Amino acid sequence: MEIIEKVPKIKRVYSGHDAPAFLPENIDEKICNEIDALTEENNTFWSSPDHDRSEYLHSFFQYPAMMVPIVQKKLIEIIIRNQPETLNVLDPYMGSGTSLVACMENGLNCYGQDINPLAILVTKTRTGPYYVKAIKERKEEFFGRFDNDRSNKIEANFKGLKKWFKDSVSIELSKIARAIREEDRPAIRRFYWVILAEVVRLTSNDRTSTFKLHIREAKEIENRNISPIRVFKSHFENCIEDLNWYSDLLLKADKLSKGAYIGEVTLKLCDSKEKIYTPTGEGNFFDLLVTSPPYGDNKTTVTYGQHSYLPLQWIDLSDIHELATNDFLKTTSEIDTRGLGGKLKRIEDDKLEILFSISPSFHSTYLKLKLASPDKLKKVVNFIYDLYLSIVNIHSSLKINSYQIWTVGNRNVGGVEIPNDKIIKELIENEGAILIKKISREILHRRMAKRNKDAELMTFEDILIFRKIA
Repeated sequence: MEIIEKVPKIKRVYSGHDAPAFLPENIDEKICNEIDALTEENNTFWSSPDHDRSEYLHSFFQYPAMMVPIVQKKLIEIIIRNQPETLNVLDPYMGSGTSLVACMENGLNCYGQDINPLAILVTKTRTGPYYVKAIKERKEEFFGRFDNDRSNKIEANFKGLKKWFKDSVSIELSKIARAIREEDRPAIRRFYWVILAEVVRLTSNDRTSTFKLHIREAKEIENRNISPIRVFKSHFENCIEDLNWYSDLLLKADKLSKGAYIGEVTLKLCDSKEKIYTPTGEGNFFDLLVTSPPYGDNKTTVTYGQHSYLPLQWIDLSDIHELATNDFLKTTSEIDTRGLGGKLKRIEDDKLEILFSISPSFHSTYLKLKLASPDKLKKVVNFIYDLYLSIVNIHSSLKINSYQIWTVGNRNVGGVEIPNDKIIKELIENEGAILIKKISREILHRRMAKRNKDAELMTFEDILIFRKIA
């Protein structure tokens, strides 16, 4: 059962002509009342195992820790209904783009950023354009290009190629890659590349049971007979069906014109702890934030970068983003190193003291971890510090009275619970926002490693809803 917390109201006194037609506090209350009513009507709504996780193009690529679309969509609808001037939405840790896709049905301008080129590719494909008719019409010609390709040339070239791919698999993947390059429309090429990314994941010698690169046993590799071309054709049919479903959904909602979304979609390959992109180049731009930050540094929680490393070796990076280069693939851990807490550095004492004063929860956690597992302390400190830097940037990009939806999870490190929910709340409130609602939901299906040697993730996560007041 979900835990719904009502947050004490902050009262402001207005007089005479200064009083707005709708006080922000009144809107807060209306949003909270709608969430309460929905929960009373169905007390398992936020954690329901019946939610269709294949909706909103989730099936394209099995990206780690994808959010549940219906949960995000419902909260977005509640906020827009009560604050109808909401127009521009930000996800600063967008991953596979679930939050942005959920916003598109409501016609919002969507802005997202991530440090992972594969996240950019998947989200670009999910947000369109949706050339369903053209893809269907070109299918036989496209399939024929790789079916009739007699070349044994292997297109990928990186250290460990033969470790991670049998020659027979590499040859077929290369045929598909060459066929994709002959397509002239970038949006259709990206659709093909995403399918190929999933095929690489399924046909490599990497175990699919974990996000970290983990080689299969030699005997299993030897006996494994798998055809990337067959897998590609099968996955293609599933993906085109999903693309057709979602484009029809947007069309019926009057959100498509000639196969393209009528709103703005801008995706940036950049680091949120360094900057938040706004089209004006200034802050005070976004009306809404919908996001789910990492639970900890990628190397000890969910290795998004390692999970993306092999697929990206087969994809033309120039089709993803102008800043996507081979520098992202220097090592299997390069992308994860660029994430929050990915680079272990010494945080100066004065900066630590500032963090302690802002977040008592972080301070108490620091002291516990220092006693229980001092060897893991530096990773946690670096993650929280980088998270703090990104929150500072995020806050300045948001308008006054804009709402923020944060889906956050805690984890255990060295036997100590890291209360991300409390730490994030304190960091955001320090910047000038108030928490208006907290929903705790059970994680039933979210695809992530619940345990590894360094950290254990919890089975619940919290949805924190804030409003910026300063």
